[in-house]
Amino acid sequence: MATAIAAVLDRARTVQFQEFPVPQVDDDDAVLEVEACGLCGTDYEQYVAGLSFGEGMPIVPGHEIIGRIDSIGTTAAERWGVEVGDRVTVEPIIPCGVCEGCVEGAFTRCHSGLGYGMYQGTGTYPSLWGGYATHVYLHPRALIHKLPEDIPTDVTTLVNPLSNAIRWVYEVGGASLGSNVVIAGPGQRGLLAVAAAKKAGAKTIIVTGTAADVFRLELARRLGATMTINVDEDDPVARVAEATGDAMADVVLDVSAGATAPILQGIHMLRRGGRLVLAGLESGRKLNDVPIDEVVLREIELKGVVSGSYQSTELAINMIRESAEDLAPLCTHTFALRDVADAICTLGREITDSKDAVHITLTSEV
Repeated sequence: MATAIAAVLDRARTVQFQEFPVPQVDDDDAVLEVEACGLCGTDYEQYVAGLSFGEGMPIVPGHEIIGRIDSIGTTAAERWGVEVGDRVTVEPIIPCGVCEGCVEGAFTRCHSGLGYGMYQGTGTYPSLWGGYATHVYLHPRALIHKLPEDIPTDVTTLVNPLSNAIRWVYEVGGASLGSNVVIAGPGQRGLLAVAAAKKAGAKTIIVTGTAADVFRLELARRLGATMTINVDEDDPVARVAEATGDAMADVVLDVSAGATAPILQGIHMLRRGGRLVLAGLESGRKLNDVPIDEVVLREIELKGVVSGSYQSTELAINMIRESAEDLAPLCTHTFALRDVADAICTLGREITDSKDAVHITLTSEV
């Protein structure tokens, strides 16, 4: 029987490589041979603090997965429209299809607790539920998308974070032609949100960051930001007022990690009836000093979001097909699976080199 090699997170900061049998597919499922997996901030939180949306450790992390169909059942092939050898991506959430969220068409609110990278542990058959591996099991209800063949691996692993950015700033945030958009946090999703806001036709795109984000803020400008703000030096609310002629922002997207100040600032940046989209995890921190009266009297809308949608993933694939060269500078580092711990620590800025880490690609090489 063929075996897969996977990096298993046993406990915080401890990764062990293990072998698992590659499952034999039935009529309704498949196995993916992993090409690569992208990393994001939640991967770092998972590594250092055991962040989990499901069963916890031991677990195979990795939810930004791309690869090729290794084996597939007849029904699954017909349903997904793919065959052996096709290059695909799988969405992180596996919807049940029958809960309230799924019935409403919002599988990001699914009650099933099924998904990739942060949900099922290795104790759930067949153990291969994450992209830090040579193979991944494709559940019958997994959401699969075909990928272009001619886009480099590192750029292709942007599909998942770009789908998030598109949903957050465009589908949920409502950015459109002539909008004023503020993005708090120049990580990979914040920078991709710049590209998405520009694609949507936003007039003003402002990105906030800290003194440590010089390289990332430069990337934001290259991707279409009309202004960047170093919050260690300037009052971001005053700068937004200045940039918009006191019209303020239609949409503020918070993708900062572990900081609540950008949320409070975001409320003050918005116009009456504006929308604050919250996408950054705060490591359990509580938000105090919320100006409730201002939220009420100015009819500010607060919206929490997680992950992308089926539509935003398709839009992300099309955008990468059209703009791969423009997005390529975000892909700063590539590591082999055997060096996964170094990859995660580089993402978390524990390991530094000559280039600030934005998007990291983990190939399946062991």
